[in-house]
Amino acid sequence: MMIRLRSFSTFLRSNSDQTHPQFEHLLLQKSRLGFDKLDDAHLMFDKMLQLQPLPSVTEFSQLLTSLVTMKQYSAALSVFRDMRVLSIPVDIITFSIAINCCCRLNRVDYAFSLLGEIMKRGFLPNVVTYTTLVRGLIIQDNAVEAESLFKKLVRLNVIQPNVVTFNTIIDGLCKKGYTCVAVALFKYMQRKGCKPDTVTYNIVIHSLCKDRLVDYALGLFDEMSESGVAPDIRTYNLLIQGLCNINQWEDVRRFLREMEIRNFCPNVHTFSILVDAYGKEGKIKDAEDVIELMIQRGQYPNVVTYNSLMDGYCLRGEVDEAFSVLATMTGKGILPDIISYNILINGFCKKLKVDRAVDLFQQMPLQGLAPTIETYCTILQGFFHTGRHIEAHKFYKAMLNKGIELDIFTCNTMLDGLFKNRRATEALSFFHLMQCNGLSPHIHTYSILIDGLCKNGNLEKARTLFQSLPCKGLRPDVKAYTMMIRGLCQNGLLFEANELFQEMKANDCLPDSGVYNTLIRGCLYHKNYNEAVVLIDEMRGRGFSADVSTTSLLLGLLESKEQDHDLLALCKRFLP
Repeated sequence: MMIRLRSFSTFLRSNSDQTHPQFEHLLLQKSRLGFDKLDDAHLMFDKMLQLQPLPSVTEFSQLLTSLVTMKQYSAALSVFRDMRVLSIPVDIITFSIAINCCCRLNRVDYAFSLLGEIMKRGFLPNVVTYTTLVRGLIIQDNAVEAESLFKKLVRLNVIQPNVVTFNTIIDGLCKKGYTCVAVALFKYMQRKGCKPDTVTYNIVIHSLCKDRLVDYALGLFDEMSESGVAPDIRTYNLLIQGLCNINQWEDVRRFLREMEIRNFCPNVHTFSILVDAYGKEGKIKDAEDVIELMIQRGQYPNVVTYNSLMDGYCLRGEVDEAFSVLATMTGKGILPDIISYNILINGFCKKLKVDRAVDLFQQMPLQGLAPTIETYCTILQGFFHTGRHIEAHKFYKAMLNKGIELDIFTCNTMLDGLFKNRRATEALSFFHLMQCNGLSPHIHTYSILIDGLCKNGNLEKARTLFQSLPCKGLRPDVKAYTMMIRGLCQNGLLFEANELFQEMKANDCLPDSGVYNTLIRGCLYHKNYNEAVVLIDEMRGRGFSADVSTTSLLLGLLESKEQDHDLLALCKRFLP
């Protein structure tokens, strides 16, 4: 639909006879910053159509760029369509902008159709055009196809990518979680004679550390030095973060020393990483010492640093101490953010102090902060966890009345809470309502349903639902299998539970510690001690160990002084 003239902005009202230079200056500025309002962009387009002669294709492209800067991809495509209807000249830059918008809107199919039109018009697609298409495939989770297309374009000399091009594609792969594909492309880049720079190494090191593949990241760091590529402060921070995540404190200290030797002073981010790591380990005194040290070195804590400290206190269950950190922050003129409040609200809910959490929730708008979906869901969980399902319902309705858009995460929270409060009928009604509202359940939703049905005595419904998953286009994951196996074990159907366990392995869904412990407890409850021995051996062989519930159950059986030969043999093997 053609965009029509709307109300004039102040600039356009006071400059009804603007010359082209004035438009050029404004468009150049807005292409970098975007318009304040979408209506202003629409006004600009309408005004451009009235100018004689028409502005150049460059100026129309700048208008499109301003809409992309504002993330108004649909509006940009609408303007692009209007330009073509009005026979306004377009060029390869205009088409590339439109292709980018299609990709951002997850319509790579439209983007490729535009590529075909580019070629029909005799334009020559450039490296930006093709890189945008490859990035679009990555956004749509077609990483293998993206890598294949990119390599084909390079092989056929259609494009000659430089380090920036490679960095763009590798970064896209890493951000979508395709670390292995990104590493393969990184090696391909080197084979093609394109030398990675510090940015390239940082991108890959970051992704490897996120996947806890820190040894590989350290190997890349060594390769980086050997290749003459200098690390920067970000490189060290990424590796320190990765090492903290796997508790390799000696290596952390080594890198901190190396930073000093290379004259890289730890910055606020470095210290915040350490505060966060110590907090997660429950070492609050060490975290506070780090904050003291950073102040001594002239690096002042920011909201991220204090959030990490608050989170550490909350993990220890010391929510009041975490709350006092909030007062310290504000006393130093540091404004808390959404994360600060979410940490405290979650901490109070876990300590069953839901009313304190609600108080904080109500304070947020006064601080200019809008609660997120995570905030709402945390309080919903708090109400359900304390058995206050009526208040949870009221809170949920208030949330909808405020115009909060319902998402699958919120629905899962409601379903889980209703089932745990023995409101199975309400939970099923809510599930059907959720589907009627157009929300597509994913595998986690069905895992909640299966678990809830089993725990509320509806094993047959749970079994039917589980068996219907392939028909819905869903593949059961570890959690779905675990919920179903637990339900079967609780009903004494150990043979069927074991069959499902074997099916799980045959379907390349690798069992985790939770599945093994669930099956072992099922065997112990129903005195199938020989099978428990087999499962324990298999579990240990995979590097897992018995959890607290399994160990407690076995110790309870020992205290009962049951004189069962198989049980005694099991205990001897399990508790040497």
